[in-house]
Amino acid sequence: MASVLPFDELNRFSTQIRERFGETKLVKDDSEDIIDMLLDLFLLAYSTGNNVTNMNLGSAWTPTLNDVTKTVNKKVAGKTWEDRVKEYFSNGGSVDDIVRIAETETHRIANTAALETAKKAGAKSKTWVTMMDDRVRETHDYLEGVTIGIDDEFITFDGDHAFAPGLFDLTENNVNCRCELLFS
Repeated sequence: MASVLPFDELNRFSTQIRERFGETKLVKDDSEDIIDMLLDLFLLAYSTGNNVTNMNLGSAWTPTLNDVTKTVNKKVAGKTWEDRVKEYFSNGGSVDDIVRIAETETHRIANTAALETAKKAGAKSKTWVTMMDDRVRETHDYLEGVTIGIDDEFITFDGDHAFAPGLFDLTENNVNCRCELLFS
C-alpha cells in the first residue's frame, strides 16, 4: 500500500483543532463541529486507501456510498468513532484524545478501503508491513512480512486477530498503529 494515509490532512486537522480549542478540555458545544471535521478526514482516508490501491494493482474499482458508510461507521470494540468522540466530550476529554481518535480511525479506514479495493481487484494475498523502527509494538513486529490469503486473518502471538492493521479486537493493538498491507 505504501504510505496510504493522508498525513498532510491529518496534520492539518491536528493543527486546526489545536488552534481552535487550544490544549483545554473540550465542551459538548464543540462536538458537532469536530464530528464534521473528522467525517471529512475519514472520507478522505477511504478515498486515499481506494485510490492508492487501485493505482498499485492497476484496477479501477469505485466503492458505493454504502461501502464507504459501512467502513467509516464500523464498530471497533463495540463503539463507532462517533461514539468515542461523544464519550470523550461527556467525560471532559482533551484535544489530544480527539487527535488520537483521528489518527487511529484514519489508519483503520484507509487500510480497510485498501483491503476492500484489493479484493475487488482480484488480489489473492496480503503481506503485513511495519515501519520497522523501535516504536513497532511486539504483537505487530511478530507479523512483519507475514503473507496470508486475502480473506484470512492475521493472528498475533497474544491471540488477537485482524483482517488488516487497525482492525484488531483489542484496542491496544489499534491505537497508534502505523502498519500497512501489500497485496498480490
